[in-house]
Amino acid sequence: MTKRLIGIDLGQKSLRLAILTREQGIISVVSVTESLHEESVDQMALLQDSLGVDFHLGDRLAACLPGGAAFIRRLTFPFSERKKITAALSFELASQLPVALDDYTTAMQPPVKIQEGAVVVAAAVKTTQLAETLAPFDELGIPLHVLDLAPHAYVAGLKDFLTDGLLVCAMEQGTSLALISSGEVVDYRQLPLGLETSVADQACAIHREATALGQAQSLDGMTLQLMGPLATVELVTGLSAMRDHVELLSIDINGQIIEAPLLPAVALALRAADTGKGQAFNLRQGSFALRGEWVGLRKTLVLAACLAGLTLVTVAASMGLNYYDKQQQADILQQQIVALYQETFPQATTIVDVPLQMKSAIRQLREDVGIIAPDQPSSLHLLRTLSDLPESLTVDIDEFTMERNEVRISGRTSTFEAVNRMAETFRKSPYFEKVEVAESKMDLAGKQVSYRMRMILSGKGASS
Repeated sequence: MTKRLIGIDLGQKSLRLAILTREQGIISVVSVTESLHEESVDQMALLQDSLGVDFHLGDRLAACLPGGAAFIRRLTFPFSERKKITAALSFELASQLPVALDDYTTAMQPPVKIQEGAVVVAAAVKTTQLAETLAPFDELGIPLHVLDLAPHAYVAGLKDFLTDGLLVCAMEQGTSLALISSGEVVDYRQLPLGLETSVADQACAIHREATALGQAQSLDGMTLQLMGPLATVELVTGLSAMRDHVELLSIDINGQIIEAPLLPAVALALRAADTGKGQAFNLRQGSFALRGEWVGLRKTLVLAACLAGLTLVTVAASMGLNYYDKQQQADILQQQIVALYQETFPQATTIVDVPLQMKSAIRQLREDVGIIAPDQPSSLHLLRTLSDLPESLTVDIDEFTMERNEVRISGRTSTFEAVNRMAETFRKSPYFEKVEVAESKMDLAGKQVSYRMRMILSGKGASS
């Protein structure tokens, strides 16, 4: 999804607007424009005309206040937990400022952990000024996500393009010098230089403060990179006469070159891409947190919600009707199965799971009617085989038991030899696979022998 990054640079008599896009991590320039106006009250009208009301869900807008609008201090805490730092921030900041914080709103950059705890860069901005700055955006429904402070906002946006040294932001409302190391502001100066200041005076003031910053950090020969609407070739020439390594900053974004005068707006657009993890401020917090971001999208969202609701109702109704139809068919089939089961097994009194009960009943019937099972001899054949003994044998069969795979008989005869002969006769039958004499014993009178035999049925015999 393509997301727009919009930087808004409000000058004293101009409005610079940068619109970038970010898609799959690639940033491209859509437009960078500058509009002039005579009165500051025309700024918001120009901005509204430039942006319109067509804001998308992924849009991110950023602007900044001049550095002189805030007190900024670097604080050290003996702990690194963000909640603890937030709770103690106002007390620690108040002890280092020449004003009471009752009329100020505080903000801080993400804490940087050190061995003894954490270091935090904190700022205090007058609440009335903050409210006056944000009110026009909220009234016009322009979703300003980020309100940062110069020069921190510019450095956070351009950190991938800057070298260590000094970034000079020559703006209409003042000039700032930021000492940069590894893409972060180490120290900075704010100078009251504007449109009324001559180029020579600007150059002298910038050179003087740049020298002071270098001496404070024990740095010599730092490169000065200039940007902003007042960063002109004449200013570079004036500074080059007093020091080395002075250049106008320009950057290349996906093949498009952005020159120094329009860089602040582009830097703010790039700053808008930061979600709060970078070393920068965002005064859009607490009572000034962005509200009503969805106002411009309300009609679209309401319509989408109505369509989604209607779709859900339609799908739910269709599924309900389909389920009802399937349930009716299942009930009819169940009734037919129950009727068939009751007709087949009229003696059944309890009906729970008809298919399972029917399978069980059929299996029991097969066991009960094993006498006619297709893979075994019938009981009639077996009885005929048992009775078809030699006439010389006198044998009584008292008990006959037939199960699925075997036949058991018991009875009486006159001698042990008669039992053995009877067993040999059964072994010759094709119906028996195995014949065992389980028991044979003479009674106490010595006249009769009682016996028990076990015969394993042969499947082969059934086919004969």
